[in-house]
Amino acid sequence: MIRAALALTLPLFALGALLMALGCRGREPGIRRARWVKFLFYFLIVHGVLGAARAGRSALTMLAGAIVLAACWELARARRRMARPSGWLWLPALALFAGFLARCWTLAPDRILYLFLGAAAFDGFSQVTGQLVGKRALAPALSPAKTLEGCAGGLAGAVLAAVALRRFAGLEPGAAVLAGAGIGLAALAGDLAGSWTKRRAGIKDFSALLPGQGGVLDRFNSFIAAAVLAGTLL
Repeated sequence: MIRAALALTLPLFALGALLMALGCRGREPGIRRARWVKFLFYFLIVHGVLGAARAGRSALTMLAGAIVLAACWELARARRRMARPSGWLWLPALALFAGFLARCWTLAPDRILYLFLGAAAFDGFSQVTGQLVGKRALAPALSPAKTLEGCAGGLAGAVLAAVALRRFAGLEPGAAVLAGAGIGLAALAGDLAGSWTKRRAGIKDFSALLPGQGGVLDRFNSFIAAAVLAGTLL
């Protein structure tokens, strides 16, 4: 399982590094440095999750629990910053977190890894593609940096990962394409929900726990949504 995952992640990160270098041309040194720090820590996070999957279901569930605890702290912190905090904000959030924990406990580690890598491919390709060729805003009221081109690149990356790793979920190629699209759309929904919350709180990141990434929710909101929403496909 891990060898097959590495056979995908390492070439994709190499391609991402190349696209990152192209996208950083002509940028100010500070912007280039920030993008590379984010890229490198993303590499470490992705392969840290691979290590947890290799260790088994218990390790994955413990990691999921740590993510949820940090996410609850970050969400409470964001809610305190809102001018008019909504009490109902916790209802969908807690339901999503509970579903995420349940998925990590009930699904086999290779299927959780399948969902995670699909969401990670969406995140990585949408960011790099958006920086490289993004021009048209996807949801300017929520996240001005997100573009239609970046979203298309992210969906392509999610489908690529889903097809390449389809044996993790026991899917045929056609079904894997649909699963990849579902994972990408679920990841986008989680990302936009996080952006909406940050907009209401008037913050850029949920926290600064992860260097270059912002907070735990900034990094894992797409995975949480993909695990709960697209996990139904598996």
